[in-house]
Amino acid sequence: MTQLISGETFRDHSEFGRATALRPVPGEAGVFAVELAGEWSSLIGIHGGYMAAITVRGAEAVAAGRTTRTTSTSFLRPGQPGPARLEVREFRRSRSISTVIADLIQGPSVLMSSRVTLTTDRTGVEWSSPDPIPVPPPEECVSLDPPPGNHHLARLDAVLDPTTVPFTDGDLAHIRGWFRPFDSRRVDAAWLTMAVDWFPPPAFIRIAPPTGGISIDLVSHLHQSSVELGPDEWLAGEFGIDTSTGGLAVEHGRITRTDGTLVAESFHTRWTAEG
Repeated sequence: MTQLISGETFRDHSEFGRATALRPVPGEAGVFAVELAGEWSSLIGIHGGYMAAITVRGAEAVAAGRTTRTTSTSFLRPGQPGPARLEVREFRRSRSISTVIADLIQGPSVLMSSRVTLTTDRTGVEWSSPDPIPVPPPEECVSLDPPPGNHHLARLDAVLDPTTVPFTDGDLAHIRGWFRPFDSRRVDAAWLTMAVDWFPPPAFIRIAPPTGGISIDLVSHLHQSSVELGPDEWLAGEFGIDTSTGGLAVEHGRITRTDGTLVAESFHTRWTAEG
């Protein structure tokens, strides 16, 4: 798979690259065949962030030469391991920005619909205020022990802040930790779109799954569309829910480099109603 990142070609031969590979359907512009990998199964069906990453692959294939900055996804139905179809169209294209609509379909059902904003490689008015996530050093964190069926949690190298471990009946629904891919030092927009949904739902600190873990909508913004990691470098992640009302909770997440430079952030609506 070839993607254009910051003006240069990046071939993703990692496990994640293979799991998100697209095959153009002959004679159907903007239509791709995909295989939803069972290794990316989650608590209910295929992991939502992984499926959102597939829509990013399609958007960047259709809007060639542009990279993803913002993705807004509505999750409609759970996906299952096996063949699926991605239908992508460039809804609007200006000199610097493209808006792309991508639907992931399995059988007769639309699983999810994403609106993706992509940009050319440009420099604007820029500033940054690094804000390190208060997570202990990796050697002081604890290994992630995925519950049965959450295969996606085994796809990354990760450790958690021992004060923010799920299923501890804590008062604060926040999860922090360090993570990185096993087999690549460089991550792209699709990987980061997956990553904002990869950590265990912070609601699981207060309530039992699947309540609190079911995704309704996910908005992710990438401040950096690709990141090169050093040999011993991690990314830090922090995801928290401070309010749950009327059966819905909004989770705010952020991913930073070790110095606190913001890489990506997200707003994720989750179902917290009983039954």
